Amino acid sequence: MNAAPSQRNNRQSGRNLVVWTASVVLLINLFLALTGFFSLWQSRETYLGNAQVQSDNLLQALSYSIAGVLESADIALLSMVDEVQQELQQGRVEEGELNSLLAGQRSRLPMLDSMRIADAQGNIRYGTGVQAGTLKNVSQRSYFKKLATDPRAGLVISEPILGLISGKRVLILARRVERSGGAFAGVVYCAIDLERIRGMLLPMKVGSHGTITLTDASLSAIVRHPQGTDAGAVTGRKGVPGEIWDQIARGRESGSYFGESDAWGSPRLASFRKVGRFPLYLSLELAPEDFLARWRGELLQISTMVCVFLLVTLILSRIIYLRCLRQAAAEDELTQAKEELELRVAERTAELHLANLKLTTELAERERAEKREREGRNMLAQIIDTIPQSVFWKDRESIYQGCNAVFAKGAGVAHTDEIRGKSDFDLPWLREESEAYRSDDRAVMGQNRAKFHIIEQQLQAGGRRIWVDTTKVPLLNEQGEVAGILGVYEDISERKAVEESRDKALALVESLLAASPTGILVYEGASGCCVMANQAMAAMVGGTRQQILTLNFREIELWREAGILQLAEQVLSDGRTRSIEVCAQTSFEKSIQAEFLLSRFEVEGRSHLMFIAVDIAARKGLEEEKRQIQAQMLHVQKLESLGVLAGGIAHDFNNILMVVLGNADLALMRLPEGTPVRENLQQIEQAASRAADLAQQMLAYSGRGNFVIQKLDLAQTVKEMAQMLEISISKKTQLHYDFAPDLPAISGDATQLRQVILNLVLNASEAIGDNIGVIAIRTGYLECDRAYLSETWIDDRLPEGPYLMLEISDNGCGIKKEIIPKIFDPFFTTKFTGRGLGMAAVLGIVRSHNGAIKIYSEEGKGSTFRLLLPCMSAQGEALQPAAEEGLWRGSGTVLLADDEESIRALGQEMLETLGFRVLTACDGRAAVELFKEKREEIVCVVLDLTMPELDGEQAFTVLREMEPGVRVILSSGYNELEVSRKFEGCGVSGVMQKPYKLAEMSRKLRQILEPEEGSQEAAELGG
Repeated sequence: MNAAPSQRNNRQSGRNLVVWTASVVLLINLFLALTGFFSLWQSRETYLGNAQVQSDNLLQALSYSIAGVLESADIALLSMVDEVQQELQQGRVEEGELNSLLAGQRSRLPMLDSMRIADAQGNIRYGTGVQAGTLKNVSQRSYFKKLATDPRAGLVISEPILGLISGKRVLILARRVERSGGAFAGVVYCAIDLERIRGMLLPMKVGSHGTITLTDASLSAIVRHPQGTDAGAVTGRKGVPGEIWDQIARGRESGSYFGESDAWGSPRLASFRKVGRFPLYLSLELAPEDFLARWRGELLQISTMVCVFLLVTLILSRIIYLRCLRQAAAEDELTQAKEELELRVAERTAELHLANLKLTTELAERERAEKREREGRNMLAQIIDTIPQSVFWKDRESIYQGCNAVFAKGAGVAHTDEIRGKSDFDLPWLREESEAYRSDDRAVMGQNRAKFHIIEQQLQAGGRRIWVDTTKVPLLNEQGEVAGILGVYEDISERKAVEESRDKALALVESLLAASPTGILVYEGASGCCVMANQAMAAMVGGTRQQILTLNFREIELWREAGILQLAEQVLSDGRTRSIEVCAQTSFEKSIQAEFLLSRFEVEGRSHLMFIAVDIAARKGLEEEKRQIQAQMLHVQKLESLGVLAGGIAHDFNNILMVVLGNADLALMRLPEGTPVRENLQQIEQAASRAADLAQQMLAYSGRGNFVIQKLDLAQTVKEMAQMLEISISKKTQLHYDFAPDLPAISGDATQLRQVILNLVLNASEAIGDNIGVIAIRTGYLECDRAYLSETWIDDRLPEGPYLMLEISDNGCGIKKEIIPKIFDPFFTTKFTGRGLGMAAVLGIVRSHNGAIKIYSEEGKGSTFRLLLPCMSAQGEALQPAAEEGLWRGSGTVLLADDEESIRALGQEMLETLGFRVLTACDGRAAVELFKEKREEIVCVVLDLTMPELDGEQAFTVLREMEPGVRVILSSGYNELEVSRKFEGCGVSGVMQKPYKLAEMSRKLRQILEPEEGSQEAAELGG
């Protein structure tokens, strides 16, 4: 009876033990799991808080940097707006000065890609990269429209755009320019390359999944780091959660938010901060994968420990359970006795555990807070110490409160903590430096405004004095009051030394360039930008040095058209020096002739192109003048050769005609009137006279024609030909006359000049053809210099001075350019029936009058022939002897010398007819011998100019030596006037031109042998 209940009790005790053991193990494991996961949750919150502090610090530092850049750019814009408005008020805008100021601002602010000025129409007029003659227009840009329509717009920051000139993606900062009345005059703007802003984001560590973004007021992305594979695709995208939108809409300038977003696709920690006073925001997004990486390790570790503990407890429970079952029967009563005690112990243990857990939680929370504070401070100190610039901060009394390691090293303190409590006067700085620093501190704190780029010197602890670039900003407390200053400076000594060395080198190079007589340019090979130009080059191309420095050689049209660009690229490629001659018009509308020398040199590993230009216009002019002179000489030689041939033929022809005409003249004189033979002799005489005229034309071409020289009124000569000219031209052609009044006279042969005028008018009429046209004949007076005369046909080195002009113009078909040089060539003609002697005779007659011809012709528009004839002086009037009536007869002996036997026979007969005895000689030497023998009897000597042995000139010289008073008449087939001029003042008594008649011989002998009627001509020739 007792055993059964005991067994039931044992079984009940075993069941109770199992339940109790399982419950205890479950509670212990649950407690440990909750404790572990609660600790993990607290750790996660700690990491999240640290990430928020880190993101706030990063955004604050970056905000200060970007705001500093924008402030500097805005100050530069304000200064340029003031400068432009002052020049507009003064009514003048100096392009060179504005470009220089813009370039200076650009070089002072390296973050700026460019600074330019656009007018009210949006045309970019001034600034870096602006090319003369090529206008870019920004009137369609949003910032330009806003400034043009809103006078109160102030500083306008554009959305990211593509630069019109640079082609880069840039951010534009622009300000409005107004005239004195407030009217819109344009904009001054500067461009910041987005790559430079992105460069400021690069040092920021945001993890492999985080991003940092600069956005505009609408939170559209401007730049992002990291940017991904497509930088352009980032610009303008909106990826900021609605919580941040709401905080910005409520006017907050900074804040943080953690949560999920459709834009991210996963939970993110997002922080934002406004960039200074500008409508720009920085947003930082940190991924839990980055800032919770260590926490995830702790999660794994604690989870593993809980699992291990659970497994161990289960094993131990199983062991205890088995042992309890074995002892259950024996300990059943003891177990029952102890149940109440164990329950009380369990309750008390639970209470103690809860109290201990509460205390542990409080201690853990305090430890975590202290840890967060330490980590925040350590992170800030680490950031400051890793910055290469010197960083310090002071209180309102300019007492140092801290610094980074770089500053401590320069100040001579071993540790950064040692700087606390010191002033500038306690550090190695010079006293005047310390006073300047404190003055800047007071200005920054007093105005609550930052000061940027303070360039000053500082004495370091090691005794070295360096140049520093300092920026100071005010520090504010929680109430927004100024509590001190934060300063950052950078050692720029090396940069300063480099700049000074570069300035000295540039000064030397510029002085050499300025003194160089040749034009010199230096271009950067990669970019093509001009980095150096001297004044000689500016003068050569017609521009200024400032204009040339803005040009890119790859964009100069002249270089491309003249082949210089291709040559330059070859020089940059292989380094071989090359040269080229160019005759063209520059970008500044100036024509140049120059030889260009191109070579390559290296500066700091970068290829540069040196471009040397030598003006060869003078040399080319001399070469062209030489070529023209040679061509004229060749033409003159050709004319002279043909002239000699024509003159020789005419001379021999005149000798033959002399026999024909002389014998016909003698025969007619001896035959009585009414004799039938007289008619035949007269026809012979007429035919011979026509042949003599032909010989005269040949002499005219050769320039040795027989001219009747007299004083002529050129206009009157043309008027006398008017009727003949009218009937010689087409009925559809009109003659217009324009005679200048009060022109001086010329000396010439009226008949020959009429022939010239008739030939030119007939040619003009033929050029007009069957069309309706006009031939204009004009006279005038010209003072001709050597340059003008050198361009005429033919330049016989005519003297400078006054010339009468006879101009014959037509509006006919004109003359082809390739034909003009040939029109005066003998036998050259464009007419089917022409002989090609008309224009050659015109040139010969004009040359014989010591004149020249100038031609103007354009195919399809007409031609103009301008004849230049020398004016006649008062003493140059030629007198014509009065005509003699009947034949004069004399007495005495006349010596006749001629190499032609027929001429000697005819001359002897003529002289005997005139009553003289005649001695004949076949050459000059025979004539001299006869004169020696008969000098007492001889009253006159007639000498032919061209004879063998001694010619007429040589024989005349010998006769003058033998008898200074000998009377000599020279006989020649050439121009009488030419022979007279040649022997003027030499004692020649007279000249007879072949063929001459008996009457001409009678007149000449009478002038010489009758003293009471001595002619003026004989007196002049006799000297």
